[in-house]
Amino acid sequence: MGMAAGQARLLSITARLTDNELRSQTITNSKLRLADQSSAASQEYMDALNTTQLMFGVYNDNGELSYQSLTANTLLTYSDLKNQYSLVNSSGQIMLNGSDIKKYEESNSLAEFLYSYGIPEVDNPKYSDALMGIYGKTTADDGSYLYENLYDETNPQQWNDYFSTMTEGDIANLQTIVNKNPEDVTEADAQQFTNTVNNWTSQVTGNVLLKEYANIGGTFGAYLNGMLDLPDVEFPDKNDPQFTDVSGDVELAEKFDLASKQCYDNCHPPYSGSGKNCYLHVLAYLLNYDGDLAAYPKTFNTTVEGLGISVEKGQITGAAIYSQREEYPVGSGNYVAAKDMMKEVSQYLWDPANGCMAPVDETDTTTYDSSVAEKLLSNYKWVDPDGDGVYEKTLKSWPERIIDTYYAVQNRDTLGLQYESLLPILDDFQTDMKNALSSEFNEDRYHEAVKDWQSEMGRWLKEIGDLKANYVESLGKIPDKTIPDETDSRYQWYVNLYYRMGGGATNADGTKNTNNYKELDENLINNAEWLQFALENGVLTMEQASYSENGSEKYPEIGTYDWLSIIYTNASDIKSQENERAIAVAEVKYKNAITEIENQDKKYDQDLKKLDSEHSALQTEYDSIKSVIDKNVERSFKAFS
Repeated sequence: MGMAAGQARLLSITARLTDNELRSQTITNSKLRLADQSSAASQEYMDALNTTQLMFGVYNDNGELSYQSLTANTLLTYSDLKNQYSLVNSSGQIMLNGSDIKKYEESNSLAEFLYSYGIPEVDNPKYSDALMGIYGKTTADDGSYLYENLYDETNPQQWNDYFSTMTEGDIANLQTIVNKNPEDVTEADAQQFTNTVNNWTSQVTGNVLLKEYANIGGTFGAYLNGMLDLPDVEFPDKNDPQFTDVSGDVELAEKFDLASKQCYDNCHPPYSGSGKNCYLHVLAYLLNYDGDLAAYPKTFNTTVEGLGISVEKGQITGAAIYSQREEYPVGSGNYVAAKDMMKEVSQYLWDPANGCMAPVDETDTTTYDSSVAEKLLSNYKWVDPDGDGVYEKTLKSWPERIIDTYYAVQNRDTLGLQYESLLPILDDFQTDMKNALSSEFNEDRYHEAVKDWQSEMGRWLKEIGDLKANYVESLGKIPDKTIPDETDSRYQWYVNLYYRMGGGATNADGTKNTNNYKELDENLINNAEWLQFALENGVLTMEQASYSENGSEKYPEIGTYDWLSIIYTNASDIKSQENERAIAVAEVKYKNAITEIENQDKKYDQDLKKLDSEHSALQTEYDSIKSVIDKNVERSFKAFS
């Protein structure tokens, strides 16, 4: 080989040796990086081994517990034997799927909401209980409950409207009487209460459904019977002795005593002349005597129908009263004609403005069927104010008592009366007359009694109002005739959900108020990783529907349940476990990575071995060529030296 060719070959080998060394260094570096990759793959695998996932416990139909990945769908979907939870965002809204929200917003009531989930509609046992609470448990002749005839489902206010029409005007008028000043209230006002209730009773008993009103119970019966139960409180009678103050020295009483004394004494034994008729003179002067003798004879009708008297002038002129004069005032030396004093007494008694009535007699036992004599001598009479044949016992006026007494004394033999039996009655008459003339009506006491009567009637009117209010209120509380089946296992779950969503609350425009809930993105409903992240990082929190004996303050209509906040790690149905899927994926990834690294490492080893062999061959060739060149150089130096 020529020297030049050898040098060229030597340079080529040197370049290849350098390249081999560079390639070897590169492969060695790559082998070092494979070690890093192996370490990284190992760490990733170790991390996967340490990861956990949230699992939710679910019972199957056999009561066997199994766990599945915790997703929003798993947590929120109903299942038997499952605790109820909700997911809550930072605004306090529960997160729901679109189906639940649609059903809620399309429902007009809790019942409609429950029906939308397939909960059956059944008869409501509280419906009949409520109606019996309103109309009582009375049954009709056919065995049906009375409320079945009284309650109209299409017009619940039927009877309220009926009674309101019947009573409103009357009650307003009665209330006016109650509110009057006591001094302005009259017996006619008091009678109006009785007449009003009688009219109501007539209308009620005239209705075939209400004929047996006394047996109707419940709030309706209480209202009806209370309305017809006028308090048994009599309007105060002005002639009741409790309103009379007797002074004993009133002028008229003294004049009557002086003027009638002689005739009164003569009618007692020993009789003077026709003594048994002497008291007729006293009575004759009390019978509207005005001093006009030309007016006689005078006739009067007794309180007993068909009986009358005729007072002859002789009963006036033949009396000691006619000519007698008495000292008045006693001890004054002034004498006054007895007939003038009797005239003054008579005119007082007959003046309607004075309202002189016979005294109340608590011992009187006369009846409508008593004898004529008993009726004439009684302080009471029997009248038929309405002309309906029903007679009422009422107090006589003083003029009526005088007329009846006159007839009894004058016709005692016909009536079968012994004069001696009349004397005590005449004594009482004399005493009663003096008391009546010496009495003063106590208006203040009477008006207080009227006020008490008004108070009692006012209490009754208020009671009617209260009973009516109770009845109307109970009508407003009648539950639905049919309801969702409360025994259905889904019932309480969706009741809880309904009230947590807002209980049907609406906005001013009638749309549902959406403040309590928000729709969950459908892509996240079944995403376990997202839910776990949201719970672990506080993006979402949880609430649990739990039994509460006292009910819920926030959701008062929910019943015996309440929604309470709960930390997800404290939920008995949620647990953490190794993430087997993540571990399996990491394991496959790790094995693949290690295999790839090992294969690459082997290839690098093969490449290094190949380079080493090539390097040795090149080095040998290099040394051989260099030796040849060195010998050629040496020979050349020897040839030219």
